[in-house]
Amino acid sequence: MLRNLRPKVPLGLFLLKALPLLFLLLALEHYIGQRFLIGGDDQVDRCLPDKRIYLIDTYNKDIWRGDLIAFRAERMKPYFKDGQIIVKIAVGVTGDHVQVDSRQTRINGAVIIEGLPLAEKLRKPPSIFKRDETIPTAAYWVTGLTPKSFDSRYWGYVYDHQVIGRAYAIF
Repeated sequence: MLRNLRPKVPLGLFLLKALPLLFLLLALEHYIGQRFLIGGDDQVDRCLPDKRIYLIDTYNKDIWRGDLIAFRAERMKPYFKDGQIIVKIAVGVTGDHVQVDSRQTRINGAVIIEGLPLAEKLRKPPSIFKRDETIPTAAYWVTGLTPKSFDSRYWGYVYDHQVIGRAYAIF
């Protein structure tokens, strides 16, 4: 009969060695769980068509023009409930000049997106969305990549208090 040649380690000694590692792993998991969120977009008509899964860094709220931004919806009915997490592209930041008319949306003179295709669906005349203004302090102008994106053209700015963090497209 074969015997186990390794001596048994007393439980107390095992715990003395294992507990620091366990606490380190729990602390790391807590940090990662607090800092990052994973979100998915299950809509049929997505405003960022090639992406479905996003990693959101809740500690990084330093948003620049062109970044993906995750924020909580406000004033976005009927498409999104207040508080719902949304991911869009920050195409305009504080101090940028925004112009919206029925034909196109411009930021600092550059065309960002064409038309107002959801105006009819919202039962509002396109003229109600017309703007020619400067983005205020602590605000962002966001949009998707498709004309049917429900974005800042229709409901205005995303403010700092709504921002969850910077988002990164994974898949």
